[in-house]
Amino acid sequence: MNILKILVLNAGSSSLKFKLYDMSADARVVAEGNCQRVGLPSGEIKYVGPGGEKKVFEMPLPTYDEALSQTIQLLTEGEGKVLDSVRDIDAIGHRIAMGGPHYRNSVRIDDAVINAVEALQDVTPLHTPPQIHTIRACRKLLGEDFPMAAGFDTAFHQTIPPEGYLYPIPYEYYEKHAVRKFGFHGLSHHFVVERYGQLRDGGLAGTRVVTCHMGGGSSVTAVLNGESQENSFGFGTGESLVCGTRCGIFDHAAIGYLMEKEDISFERVEEILHKESGLLGLSGISSDEKELEELAMQGNKRAKLAVDILMRQVKKYIGSYAFLMGGLDAIVFTGGIGENSDYCRAGICRGLEEFGVLLDEDANRAFNRSEHRISKPESKVDIWIIPTNEELVIARDTASIISGNL
Repeated sequence: MNILKILVLNAGSSSLKFKLYDMSADARVVAEGNCQRVGLPSGEIKYVGPGGEKKVFEMPLPTYDEALSQTIQLLTEGEGKVLDSVRDIDAIGHRIAMGGPHYRNSVRIDDAVINAVEALQDVTPLHTPPQIHTIRACRKLLGEDFPMAAGFDTAFHQTIPPEGYLYPIPYEYYEKHAVRKFGFHGLSHHFVVERYGQLRDGGLAGTRVVTCHMGGGSSVTAVLNGESQENSFGFGTGESLVCGTRCGIFDHAAIGYLMEKEDISFERVEEILHKESGLLGLSGISSDEKELEELAMQGNKRAKLAVDILMRQVKKYIGSYAFLMGGLDAIVFTGGIGENSDYCRAGICRGLEEFGVLLDEDANRAFNRSEHRISKPESKVDIWIIPTNEELVIARDTASIISGNL
């Protein structure tokens, strides 16, 4: 089967991002967009058409069915039309946050896959329900036999050994309920480390790489010989670095303490830790690192503290992962912050010179948002900015699966 047009869908807690790829033209992006504020009183779609023209449409998006319907309408009608019919789409690839221990690779979606993912929605309650809803909306629109594939954020981390993914709690909870570290952002970490292997012109054999995906959600991965050995996320997306609104690593002993002192429920503590903490909670201003960075340079102490904590945590993970792998050959920065903040990259690398990490300050400032080596020629450790492309990973895997090559 010759797969030409692939639509990649990434459903979030209140959004539906989409990219349409032409696989016959070296996976060229034909059109893309983001349906925002799904399920809220007022919605918005940001759309980039085939010529790069950008449009914003205000409209109600009460459900993911409606967001999908509006997406298809944009692709097939009006000024931004790129398809004659929805049937011009050969396959759809879905980003799925949680695949649990079941999936080591992307797979074709069938009832068994839907049921397996749905059974894990308690682990990732913000991500899995809208992703399953979007799959069902596609089936309703296109039929249950329409070819679709799932790309899992957890799949890349299935190479983490038991000593890396087991928690030191009674073993029965792992056996009965699979309470263990899973790791996330795997599609991103996989893409950038694979791209690093291409850029170094020597593959990934023998390499020890730390990939830093830094954005609204942030995580760090230790990659040995191209395989994940450790990821800073855990059972869900709560454990990790400080994120935009999530606290990251947090002592569970403080949960009961806060419940007692504040006279609040466990559910309220969870809401605080996931939606009111992180950079937002520390600064009291914003969850946007770029905004906090600018305020920090203007002398705002709380903004500076929030960004300093993020940089310190990334540095701690780089150090621990380097020791875990017996050395370090490269640090790769990606994600909204990793690709765009020369301030954070410089702060993270500062003080690591004794370990052979020599940042080229001029290159670091000059190459935001672009793929580039930013370490000095004499640096023992490569430092790279590599923009991530999770959707491309899903598109390629979807084409291979539906064509019967994966």
